[in-house]
Amino acid sequence: MILGHASKRFLGVVLLMITVGLLLTACQAAAAPAASPTASAATTTSKLILSADVVQGSKNVPKEQQATNACVLSSRFPRNSEIVWRVRVYDPRTGNMMNKSQLSKVEVQLSNGKTLTMDYGPHPKNPPGESYWTASWVVPKDNPTGTLNYTIVATSVDGRTGEYKPISVQSSLPTITDQTLPDLAQAG
Repeated sequence: MILGHASKRFLGVVLLMITVGLLLTACQAAAAPAASPTASAATTTSKLILSADVVQGSKNVPKEQQATNACVLSSRFPRNSEIVWRVRVYDPRTGNMMNKSQLSKVEVQLSNGKTLTMDYGPHPKNPPGESYWTASWVVPKDNPTGTLNYTIVATSVDGRTGEYKPISVQSSLPTITDQTLPDLAQAG
């Protein structure tokens, strides 16, 4: 069978591609596998790992609305509402969550200059649930509207630290709205 000029050219391109493919495969097989960056980083890191969220607190939420509005993830907060930060702190060496005997302090640093000290304990308190770090802040009635950025910093008793910063997308940061909740008597 006689091949035309176009067929010969096509056959040449196919053979070239097969040859290049074989050479690439042979070169890759001979290369030593690279060390996993996560495996080596995990054994040497000392930075604490923080996982956090923000929820609406129960202060000034009517009792009949607390089941659906209190302790619920939120990024919109009226004035006179309670913002609650919840945090878990992990030791990167063990992977275990750290409690108050292992951490000297955990704080929320607000962009308005306020610093909130976090407490460790079970949530809910009655009946006791799982334990984690929390701090809350009631938005003043005269607080400006807009976003409220924050950073959470944890310090272990041996001096290691870790930091959590929320993703800085304006629409997902805690935002103070122009609504103002009325003062409600809280059951004590």
